Amino acid sequence: MLKKYQLKNGLNFILVESRKSPVLSIQMWVKTGSADERKGEEGLSHFIEHLVFKGTRKFGVGQIASSVEGAGGELNAYTSFDQTVFYVTISKEFQRVGLEVISEMMGFPNFDPKEIDNEREVVIEEIKRSEDSSHRQASRLLFSTMYKGHPYAVPVIGYKKNIRTVSAKKIREFYAGRYTPKNMTLLIVGDFKANEMRQLASTYFSQLKPTVLKKPSKRKAITIKSKPGLVLKAAPFNETMIHLAFRIPKATHKDIAAIEVFALVLGQGESSRLNRRLRLKESLVNYAGASAFVSKDPGFLAVSMSLAEADLDRALVAFSDELVQSLVRAPSEEEFLKAVTNLSSEQLYQMETVDGLARNYGQNQDLFSDPLHFRKFLKEVQKLTPQAMIKTVRKYLRSRDFNVVMMTKEVSPKLEIKMNTWVKKLQKDLQGAKHKEIKADNKRLRKLNIMAPAKLEFSAKLSRDLIKGSVVAISRPSFETPVMSVRAAFLGGSRLERSDQRGAMELLSRVWTAGAGLLSEEEIIHKTDMKAASLSAFGGRNSQGMSMTCLSTFKDEMLDLFFLSLADPKFSEDAIEREKKAMLEQIRLRNDNPSQICILQFLKALFGDHPYGRDPYGSESDIQKLDSGAVRSLYEKGNGLTFIASGALGRDGFKKQIEEHLAGAKLSPRRIDPIPVSPLKESARVVTSLEKNQTHIVLGYRGLDLKDPRRYALQVMQAVLAGQGGRLFMELRDKASLAYSVSPLRMEGLETGYFGAYIGCSPEKTEKAIQMMNDEFQKLCDFNIGAEELVRAQRYLIGRHDIDLQRNSHITSSILFDEIYGLPFDETYHYADRIRAVQSVNVRDLARSIFTEPHVLSIVGPG
Repeated sequence: MLKKYQLKNGLNFILVESRKSPVLSIQMWVKTGSADERKGEEGLSHFIEHLVFKGTRKFGVGQIASSVEGAGGELNAYTSFDQTVFYVTISKEFQRVGLEVISEMMGFPNFDPKEIDNEREVVIEEIKRSEDSSHRQASRLLFSTMYKGHPYAVPVIGYKKNIRTVSAKKIREFYAGRYTPKNMTLLIVGDFKANEMRQLASTYFSQLKPTVLKKPSKRKAITIKSKPGLVLKAAPFNETMIHLAFRIPKATHKDIAAIEVFALVLGQGESSRLNRRLRLKESLVNYAGASAFVSKDPGFLAVSMSLAEADLDRALVAFSDELVQSLVRAPSEEEFLKAVTNLSSEQLYQMETVDGLARNYGQNQDLFSDPLHFRKFLKEVQKLTPQAMIKTVRKYLRSRDFNVVMMTKEVSPKLEIKMNTWVKKLQKDLQGAKHKEIKADNKRLRKLNIMAPAKLEFSAKLSRDLIKGSVVAISRPSFETPVMSVRAAFLGGSRLERSDQRGAMELLSRVWTAGAGLLSEEEIIHKTDMKAASLSAFGGRNSQGMSMTCLSTFKDEMLDLFFLSLADPKFSEDAIEREKKAMLEQIRLRNDNPSQICILQFLKALFGDHPYGRDPYGSESDIQKLDSGAVRSLYEKGNGLTFIASGALGRDGFKKQIEEHLAGAKLSPRRIDPIPVSPLKESARVVTSLEKNQTHIVLGYRGLDLKDPRRYALQVMQAVLAGQGGRLFMELRDKASLAYSVSPLRMEGLETGYFGAYIGCSPEKTEKAIQMMNDEFQKLCDFNIGAEELVRAQRYLIGRHDIDLQRNSHITSSILFDEIYGLPFDETYHYADRIRAVQSVNVRDLARSIFTEPHVLSIVGPG
């Protein structure tokens, strides 16, 4: 039940009780963002988002994060054009910690000049990181083109010049004028009693002092143009990206429902029109899709694709053809129902976590002043007909008022001519489409019903069964939400690849669900999307398998599809050739992702030719050699089949269905052949020169295997370093201002693992960053961690573990891999005990055994 209140200082707060897990989400939505900034203030809202974490009247630097993480919680924030949101997810046992932290950050930040100066460098590193991201730069180009003269044209993160020069006085003035109680909404969702929480919230947030709300900058009206616009930009990235955007009304307009459904039909999901033609059938793009940017001011409908420029001519034809045809050929009854089902199901999937629920309520409150507006929206969606939807969308996909932005490696006169010609033809085709009769089915649409049946009244516990002598089946019935998650896995993975099959496991994971039995790939995708479900395959270094998530309403149909895809995949040559091309394109685009190069380089130097050291994609020549035989060979080598299902399984559970589907199957018992790991005899420094704004660094050592009893001590050691209250964040980011992103790295495998740290920083900070990472590792060897820090690390791990267990998909993943790798199947439910048993001396001894061995230092950045 949802309840709304208001305090005397003007603060509104909303309480929503949810008993599905003993967790709370505490969110403060501030009605201010980058669009409220005046000239010279660009980036100030985002800067303040950082600064309120840097100390308050009660908390010193780092103590906010330490308090939350020490109570097993998570905290973060984000800034957008129109709002800034601060949030804590925490156990109900420590709800007061979350309330106190948010109230202190919102009401009593210090804005200490020294800490402001330290954080300037961190935000500038974040800006540099965004400059190295092709997708962020393409998005920035789109917004700057669509909103010239309007605040949405300015990047939320702001400009380096402003961050370097803004004064502490200016920051305080801006905060006082915008972060006032009557401009905020507190949202608390989770396991509590409303009356008690109302009193607690009042106690903490009544202290916030009201200030005069400063009016934001006046926003320039968005003008309608008389002709299309085209912007071409050369950028140092290998990927070509195109956005075609049409203006649409603001969020409160009655036509938004039709636009959202149209975007879904055209370009969301594997079976959407754009994806089906451009990626699956013709293999022309890396990505194709459509989405609506809906906001407080008028937004836009973007139709987008990313591709290799070599495919540009054919892709442009297919891209515009699908768009224009969608204005003439209304969605079929099935297409339309699929779109409505997917929009409606979002509400049910969000029920899995308190954060999901809170975001839903918060967004609706912020945009519509009604946290339950999504119910009205769904009613509007379900009233639509395909023909009415197209009529509505035609009003906004105007031939004279759209923009095309293109970011590519090089802009030549030839490309300019090509794109201008395409824009003119598209303009003509759009104009013609508006005068054509809408082709639509005359059938009456079926009534949509995706709600789950009433909660089943029986209790069931985690159970493990053996089927046909070797197949393990684990069930975890749970009926708090109508969501079910299923996974199945074999031991195998890339460790089974022969020298002439490198990359085959990656390819297997891509084509496993591309057709099965008598069903084509398109039929499987269509059936899955119709049920608002997900069905996918995975292939790692040690295992391979499939996963499926759906609503309980559709579980019977989706389980049939899951078992069919698992047992009888087609591995068609068409799908294989398409995905080989996609893999080659991903290798070509690696220079756009220097952190990925850094990690791969690190693993190669640390593990050599062991499967853990190999590139999962193989080389270009490896990929070219792959065929259906290589893929099927790896598929058939998998052994030790294990199933796990969690969620709304039904009274019959899961065992019976497995038995029926495996009746005639030939199955191999669980078997794994160890692969020797050559010792690392000396430390290595490997460097790749890449002209980017940041340098990426990984410093790491050999770690532990999956069955090493010290692995829990290693997790505690990682937690000492991790999080906003961890040593790496505190020392390298908060104090030294070296980076925006710094974190420990850890992996355990069947034979060995690794432990280390990653940082992305400006090139001139490289050697200092390496030295400081080394210093933190050495401290772990030299000194026992203190009792308070140990408790913080333990609670941090246990809290994150419990928060993750809200999702059925996370539960199935945890249980599945514990079982298949030979650990107790219920190990995840004993996790807290294992972590609490770790002592400081265990961490110190482990640090000495790891950090005194040879290491690998991987560096990627400007030479």
